[in-house]
Amino acid sequence: MSERKTAVLALLEENRKRLFDGLSQLDDAAWNKVIYSQETEAPWTASDILRHLLNAESGMTGLMNNIKTKGRGVPEDFDRSRYNRRQVEKMKDKTPQELIEQMKANREALLAFIDKLEDEDWDKSGRHASLKIMTIEEVCQTIANHEVAHLDEILAQI
Repeated sequence: MSERKTAVLALLEENRKRLFDGLSQLDDAAWNKVIYSQETEAPWTASDILRHLLNAESGMTGLMNNIKTKGRGVPEDFDRSRYNRRQVEKMKDKTPQELIEQMKANREALLAFIDKLEDEDWDKSGRHASLKIMTIEEVCQTIANHEVAHLDEILAQI
């Protein structure tokens, strides 16, 4: 296994453990606490942030597959805020436990994707939802770091 793959897998594992350990501290009141009130049209609770993380990992796995096969990524006019709002709204009926279970399935899909990467795939690049051009390696790192960044924001508010 390449050093790059080993490093990415370790970061994903470490940050996912940190995420789940942190989320285990949340009670019903914390899950329903508003964390973001200005950055989105509707306030986002801790549960909404989990919905966002669930969708983000799945979306970025698809993005990396697009980059690997077509080398493009998202369109230049991609509206990340609109996309995120719509995806969170679509999952409003899911409980935190259901979301966590789906996150585990998403992670299996991500790991299966990573397992099939060849050494030369790590440097393939395309447009991320942030509109930055990123390599597949950078997108993997973004997935891991995105989770703990949002966890830190949740824990700072509860």
